[in-house]
Amino acid sequence: MDRARFEALLAAYGADVSRWPEGERAEAAAFVGAHGVELDAARQEAREIDTMLSHALAVPKLDALSARILAAAPKRTEVFDRRALLALAACAIFGVVLGYGGGLLAPAPLEDDSYFAMAFEAPGDEG
Repeated sequence: MDRARFEALLAAYGADVSRWPEGERAEAAAFVGAHGVELDAARQEAREIDTMLSHALAVPKLDALSARILAAAPKRTEVFDRRALLALAACAIFGVVLGYGGGLLAPAPLEDDSYFAMAFEAPGDEG
């Protein structure tokens, strides 16, 4: 193993040799034994990066926070909202008024069946 390969493994897997591929561990240990003083700076930098990453990836437990948020949330006592009932009533009244008004605007019924015949004629076709 040479220094470039050791530094590449150090950058890829970190300072903990137990996370390195099994085939590389023995060779890396021998390389560190032979060149330990030269590699101290690179190994220390890898340890610092490992420490920073382990702190960045630590996720706090959110159970207590979730419990506090749920406890502080307002409680609904009503099962049915009055605004929904008012909106439904307004729609019903609007529909009745619109239907009645539309019926007032409709033409008066014809005395014979020509009313149904007019439905199938083209507009402007008089005759």
